Amino acid sequence: MIDFRSLTEADFPILCKWLNNPHVRAHYQKTPITIEEVRRKYSERLNPDHPTHCHIACYNGEPFGKLQCYLVRDYPDFASAIGEHDGVAVDLFIGDEQFIGRGLGKAMLRSYVLNVVPSLFSQECRCFICHAKENKIAIRASLSAGFLPYRDVIEGGVESLLLSFDRAI
Repeated sequence: MIDFRSLTEADFPILCKWLNNPHVRAHYQKTPITIEEVRRKYSERLNPDHPTHCHIACYNGEPFGKLQCYLVRDYPDFASAIGEHDGVAVDLFIGDEQFIGRGLGKAMLRSYVLNVVPSLFSQECRCFICHAKENKIAIRASLSAGFLPYRDVIEGGVESLLLSFDRAI
């Protein structure tokens, strides 16, 4: 049902469209972004040696969301903000509005942390996701995916909830 593939340059136009959708702008991409800015930001992430690994989620072959994962320690400011050094952080959004409210956020997150993250970071057993406390829908989806509340944090000046997911190695 849900498959993942690595982000490619061919995805930049749809990624730009998604990032400018109001529901994504509310919590993920606060300011408008141009296709040139998308290219600048995400081109470097296409390199397999980049610390952030970006993926597109597809439902029955149709792209609908973007996810990324990275080692917490590779981003010291984020590590300091959440008070953790080990583990893998995951970020995601559903870009295409027609896929919202169908349980796909929960499904894609759970599948991603069980299938994609271990293939990239096999020695890490804990995943983290952080949501602004006001983003109740994302928090509910992460809880439904098996994440547990871990601690309150301030991320980017915003009161947020850090959630964790532990998997067996």
